[in-house]
Amino acid sequence: MKNSEVIRGLANAMANTFYPDDETINTMCFNEGVDATAEATPKDVRNFRLALSLVVGYVEGSRSENGVSTSVFSERIKQSISYWCGIYGLDADEELSSFVRVVEDGSKLW
Repeated sequence: MKNSEVIRGLANAMANTFYPDDETINTMCFNEGVDATAEATPKDVRNFRLALSLVVGYVEGSRSENGVSTSVFSERIKQSISYWCGIYGLDADEELSSFVRVVEDGSKLW
């Protein structure tokens, strides 16, 4: 399995409505010095953190409000991230500490 495939799979596993495209994953890999086409190593923390940063940065276009969905980073996704952090031997609170922000109402952003 390639690094890009692992990152895409992990991102989707954490937030099953999220399917990052190849260019986004390749850009993330490039910025972190990861070869997207290289064979992945099982439980590579760097790939996990790349997937996590994609999930945390994911913004869904709301079909009904034409704005940012307030449900994207819900408790369910946080629980999923906690689960996956446990598999990778990481502390979820520590991994999310610099990421977590609350969007109160997406309709006020436009």
